Amino acid sequence: MTVIATTAVVDASAVLADDVVVGAGSVIGAGVTIGEGCEIKTNVVIEDQVTLGRGNRVFANCVLGEEPQTLHLDEADTRLIIGDNNTFRENVTVHRGSSEGSGKTVIGNHCYFMVGSHIAHDCCIEDHVVISNATLLSGHVNIEHNAWLGAICGVHQFTTIGRYAYIGGASTIHRDIPPYVRAAGAYPCIVRGLNMIGLERAGFKEKSIKALRKACFQLYKRRNTVTFLEKVDQMREQGDLDEHVAYLLDSLHRSSQHRLGRYQENYRK
Repeated sequence: MTVIATTAVVDASAVLADDVVVGAGSVIGAGVTIGEGCEIKTNVVIEDQVTLGRGNRVFANCVLGEEPQTLHLDEADTRLIIGDNNTFRENVTVHRGSSEGSGKTVIGNHCYFMVGSHIAHDCCIEDHVVISNATLLSGHVNIEHNAWLGAICGVHQFTTIGRYAYIGGASTIHRDIPPYVRAAGAYPCIVRGLNMIGLERAGFKEKSIKALRKACFQLYKRRNTVTFLEKVDQMREQGDLDEHVAYLLDSLHRSSQHRLGRYQENYRK
C-alpha cells in the first residue's frame, strides 16, 4: 500500500501507484503521476503536471518540475516527463519545458543524477546517462544514451552530447560532443580520444572498437591536407562503414550545419 508521511502534502488530483513511498515534508503537486515502486524521500518537491514512471528514487531536497528559469513569465502548459528506474540524489533540480522549446523536459530510463546536478528546461536525456555532482545543463541540451558527464561540468544551451561519450570533470561544453569519444577541457573542451573503457564495458565488438579507433585517428590525430569537415565528408563517402563509425560521421556532419557547432541550434524558434 502507498505510504505517505504525516507531514507530507499530496494534492488530491495526484495519482500514486499502490506501493509508492512519500517521505516527511515532501510536497506532491496537482496532476502528478508516480508509477509503481517509486520512493520519494524527505523534503522533495514535485511540481504540477510531472510524470514519473516506475522504480524511480528521489532523494532529499530534490525539486522536480519547477518552472523554467527564463527572464519572462512563462505560463504555458509545459511538462516534465521521467521514465523508469532513475535515481535523483540530494539537491538535484529538474525544470519543466518552456513555451520557447518543445514544451517538455524528457528523461529516459536508468539514468543517475548525482548530488547538486541541474537539468534545465527543454532538455532531453536518453537512457543510461550519468550526470555527476554539481554538473549543470542549460536549456535545450540533448544527451544521447550511455553518455557520462564528470563532476562540475557546465553545458551550454542547444548542445548535443553523443552516445557513449565521456566528459572529464570541470569541463565547459559549448559545442556538440561527438559520440563514442572522451572529451575534456574548458574553452575549448576538446576530444582526447576514444572512450575505450566505456565501449568495452558496454560490450562493443572488437571489430567496431578497432573501426572507431581508426576513424578517430584519421579525424583527430593524422595531419590532413584537407579541412576537418572535408575529411568527414570524404570518410562518409566510403562504402561498407561500420555502423558506429557511420553514426559518428553523421553526427559530426549535422553539428557542422550550424556556425557554432550545435546541432540542436537548428531547432531554435
